[in-house]
Amino acid sequence: MRDRKKRITVVIMICILLVVVSGCSKEKNSDKLEEVQQREKTESVEVSDETEQTVDTEPVKKAGSEGVIYVFVCGQVASPGVYELPEGSRICQAIDAAGGMLDTASTDWVNQAETAEDGQKIYVPSTEEAETMPEGQQTGQMQETSSTEGTDGKVHLNAASREELMTLTGIGEKKADAIIRYRESNGGFQSVDELMQVEGIKEGTYNKIKDSIVI
Repeated sequence: MRDRKKRITVVIMICILLVVVSGCSKEKNSDKLEEVQQREKTESVEVSDETEQTVDTEPVKKAGSEGVIYVFVCGQVASPGVYELPEGSRICQAIDAAGGMLDTASTDWVNQAETAEDGQKIYVPSTEEAETMPEGQQTGQMQETSSTEGTDGKVHLNAASREELMTLTGIGEKKADAIIRYRESNGGFQSVDELMQVEGIKEGTYNKIKDSIVI
């Protein structure tokens, strides 16, 4: 009888021990499972952040590599004005954007193979005007500060700066600005007497300076 009780006690203790060991094992496995899940979640978040950063930065690089420039095309072209072009464009592309040269344009005067620059003024003179311009001015950009007086000492209406226009009798700062605005809006003067169409310039003023100007 006593031996039987001992056996029962031993069996009960073994069962309790097995339950305790099994519980510890499950808890340990549960902790490991949580640790693995947490690690996978962290790695997933890191990969997601890296992907977002890549997506955000790539368009910026693309936009920066495709620059644009703005040029002002005027003179003997179909549609004078400011045009947006891809960076690295040639003068000929700027002229094409302005509708191309007119029949009266001097096609040889402008270096159409030259690279256009941001903020550049591209002036296309007429054939008659190009004949009176000094050597060395054959470029796609008309510099406002360059000399615009021919060998005969006359002032070129389509190329003269404000200061050079003000050397003419009766032409002050306001009238000089009006002349520049007119030629830029209309693609330059087609004839000398067209000057009388400029605001503030009447026949009397024109008669005083007509022998001192050319186009």
